[in-house]
Amino acid sequence: MTESQIFTRFSALEKKLKGLVEGYVEVKEQLEEAKLDNENLRRSLSEAQKENQELQKKLNQQIKNFKKSDKFTKIAVNNLKSTGNTAELKEKLDEYILEIEKCISQLSN
Repeated sequence: MTESQIFTRFSALEKKLKGLVEGYVEVKEQLEEAKLDNENLRRSLSEAQKENQELQKKLNQQIKNFKKSDKFTKIAVNNLKSTGNTAELKEKLDEYILEIEKCISQLSN
């Protein structure tokens, strides 16, 4: 093999090596960008999960409150049927309110 053939092959090898290095650098940069995107997406997912949990807790609390108000409505309707007039119902409700206030007072102490 002559010196010029060796030089030609060496030049070709050098070009291929430069291409590989440039490709490696480009892929490495893409990998770093993907890692950053991945981390940002993980943070966003975590925040969304926390928000979802908070909203779920609020929903559960509202469901409980709705059930309580539904019970009060049933009590009022049943008492209205049994009492027959609004004066008696008002008196019953006042009694319930006083009892509730006593319970709250006892729980506070």
